[in-house]
Amino acid sequence: MATETKNHRLFTQLIDESFSVVNADVYNLYITLSKYTIRFGVEDNIRHKFLLLEDYTLTKTFNPLQLVRQLREIILEHAFLSTVKWHQVRVGIKNQKFTFLPGTLYQAEAAEEYLKLHSEIDEFHDRVYSYQHPSLDMVTIFATDQYLPTFLQATFPPDIIQIRHQVSAFIETLLHITERSAQKRLYAYVEQDYLTLIIIKNNQLEFGNVFYYATPEDFIYFLIFVMQEHELNPDQDPVTIWGDVLHDSDLFDMMRKYVRNLQMGKKPSGLSYSYKFEEQFDHRYLEVFSLHYGE
Repeated sequence: MATETKNHRLFTQLIDESFSVVNADVYNLYITLSKYTIRFGVEDNIRHKFLLLEDYTLTKTFNPLQLVRQLREIILEHAFLSTVKWHQVRVGIKNQKFTFLPGTLYQAEAAEEYLKLHSEIDEFHDRVYSYQHPSLDMVTIFATDQYLPTFLQATFPPDIIQIRHQVSAFIETLLHITERSAQKRLYAYVEQDYLTLIIIKNNQLEFGNVFYYATPEDFIYFLIFVMQEHELNPDQDPVTIWGDVLHDSDLFDMMRKYVRNLQMGKKPSGLSYSYKFEEQFDHRYLEVFSLHYGE
């Protein structure tokens, strides 16, 4: 592998001994992308067991085209990623170009117009998608730059590709792994520069949004603001968090200062994981695991 021109670095690699490309036709390949990371997961669709996890950190990624080029380089380094026949390929995208709409009001031909009311869409470069939540009367409408679907369709059989917004995957996961409650519950997914906040009550979505933050002060402002707007008490009501935050980080210390009942999330139940995954904190990589849920 060339190293001088690469703008990515393998940060984590976990591979179970039972993983074999010969069995790829019963494996689901999961891919998540952001400005800072590209992550892969492989799940045995028969046993519902995760066998592989790879996490790449990125540098010099300033636009969607550069991100797709890095994805292509990583896939080419793993020749089998594009040459074997996967059962399904699910890709999770992360951006703020999304909105929710009641399923009863949704009309597919108007999806782009709905989204334009909430997000700035590039008519020449963006493609608009929708996802009907099987557990809710709700559709998530979102956009991604055309470079990604063009690359995916040239790399994998189009009929096995699913593109989803990470907010949709997060919501579906929470609906499956949390107990039904008449009380509002706040869940957070923390990434570099972005904070996803979801509020669920009685297995229904009360609130969902992705916030960009530049400083820890921005981060805590959004968290407390959403709690106050939805009548949640930072001194009493629990907040469960997943993502790229460590117990000894300044961000976590700040959260504990303002939110008394702070809980770290766990890997989704109902799935199994290679023993290799025990090397990681349970609250990490939910974005990959969450692509298991939904249809």
